[in-house]
Amino acid sequence: MDFSPMTLALCKLLAVCATFIILLRFRVPLWLTIGAGCMETALFSNLHPYSWPSILAGVLGNADFLFLCLMIFLIMFLSRLQDATGQSKKLVTGLERHLGSKRIGLVLFPALVGLLPMPGGALFSCPMVRTAAEGTGISERRKALINYWFRHIWELAWPLYPGYALICSLLQIPLTLYWRYTFPLVFMSLGLGCFFYLRNIENSVELHTASDASQKQETDESLFAALLNALPVVVTLVGAGVFGLVFDRLFPNLPGQAAFSVALTLGTGTALWQGRRDLSEPLHATAFNRGMARMMLLLLALFVFKDVVRAAGIVDAFNHIGVTVPLVALTFIAVPLLCGVLAGVMVGYVGMCFPILLGVLHTTPGLSPYTAPLIVLATVAGNCGQLLSPVHVCLVVTGEYFSISLPAMLRRLALPTALFLIGGTLWSFCLYFFNAHF
Repeated sequence: MDFSPMTLALCKLLAVCATFIILLRFRVPLWLTIGAGCMETALFSNLHPYSWPSILAGVLGNADFLFLCLMIFLIMFLSRLQDATGQSKKLVTGLERHLGSKRIGLVLFPALVGLLPMPGGALFSCPMVRTAAEGTGISERRKALINYWFRHIWELAWPLYPGYALICSLLQIPLTLYWRYTFPLVFMSLGLGCFFYLRNIENSVELHTASDASQKQETDESLFAALLNALPVVVTLVGAGVFGLVFDRLFPNLPGQAAFSVALTLGTGTALWQGRRDLSEPLHATAFNRGMARMMLLLLALFVFKDVVRAAGIVDAFNHIGVTVPLVALTFIAVPLLCGVLAGVMVGYVGMCFPILLGVLHTTPGLSPYTAPLIVLATVAGNCGQLLSPVHVCLVVTGEYFSISLPAMLRRLALPTALFLIGGTLWSFCLYFFNAHF
């Protein structure tokens, strides 16, 4: 029986997905899982072993890959540094005494921690949510859901997340571009979280007002001291905008990650200077650890996977599919959703499925009014998958902290996550029908 090239390519992809499922089921590290997918794809497609070293060398010599590795290293280093020096905790606890609303506190603390993409970072905000919820009478399960949901509202539009940076790298676009398509989704997630998890909570708290001028001055100074702990992030974000403009004018051929890498270097230097007396562990232990090594191996594996998929001709087999075919839209929901559930982390589902999805689009680098809606749709679907993933570290540690079982958490997460998927799909259709291009 003769099969079309597209059918053969689809069978190969299904076999690779089955391998992903089996290996992740047995808790094989994600970088090794994707590496196995690379080898399987190469063998199925009769790529000669002599070509494998050249593919690897091409990745290692790719400027986009090298700048992305540098940027991810700096992001993770900054996150761990602010954790090790206590800057993140000082920021949150310093703001706590100035809030006049229980609801604001319950949203603010996990959201602030979410601005720094620490693996399992939801555990850091658990005690803050418990403290902020004192006197409200809400259940432990509700506290857990509040902590988990609002911890993840930024992922689709925050450049400090490695998964976001990886999407921009694969698309070969500046980090300051993609959020323009996805920032409404942050407000959508925020609204869903407030509707499902913050209703019927007493909103007012007793404020400790200053009784004289000296107390008021002390309060103002403590607020200023708390906000100073956010200086590294502010330096990073402002620097990214400034250096982005300068590099676009003076060094237009540099990868888009270059400006952000310089800004991250300044932000990390600021954090080092601020926390030089408070570092709780040797600097080399903060910068270099197993988690950092696994992330670098993951980046290498997924870039090799992207090039193997292309070299194997799988991308070319989908050339004739147009982006208006409903099957393609369904693919951009189903594949990222499945990968999100399997990986449990944004950078994981992006690395597993985006090289294939971008091959299906078969488009030039960048975003167009026709490709942007599908990319946004895939990002939304993958995010929904990882929110419901039983291997999502934040979900596991939050449930353990509040002593809530995983099924109990997932039951209360299913409906808002489904509504977020529907809303994100509608937003993608709006981008398509209004021919949006930012």
